[in-house]
Amino acid sequence: MEQDRRQDSRINFNGKVRITAQENSFQAEADAKDISLKGIYLVSSEKLPIESLCSLDITLTGESIIMKFTIFGRVCRHDDRGMGIAFLDMEEDTFLHIKTLLHLHDKMGVPKKSPTFPCQEG
Repeated sequence: MEQDRRQDSRINFNGKVRITAQENSFQAEADAKDISLKGIYLVSSEKLPIESLCSLDITLTGESIIMKFTIFGRVCRHDDRGMGIAFLDMEEDTFLHIKTLLHLHDKMGVPKKSPTFPCQEG
C-alpha cells in the first residue's frame, strides 16, 4: 500500500470545479473530493497531463450563500478516479476562505482526513 506523506490538513470538500488549461485548450467540470491550503483533489474521468498549468473556478454552496473563486494550479498526480492539483496562486481572500473552512471543520469536530499534500507520491 502506498504511504501518504502529505502533511497539510485536508478536509472532505464537496464542490463543483471548472478546470481550464492555461491556453484554454481544455475545459471540464469536476467534483472536488477534498481540499487543503496547498491543493485539491478532483474526481474526473477527463484529466490534464501531469505538470499542466490550469485555473480552477471553484463554487462553494452553503445554506444561504454561494461563493465562487478562482485558483491557479499545477496538475501533480493522477489515479484511477481523478487528479491532484497543487495551488500556485490565489487571491488573499480565497486563501482566507479556505483557511476558515479548514478551521471551522476542525473546531466543529467534523471528521477530517489525515494530514496530506496533493503532489507527493508514496
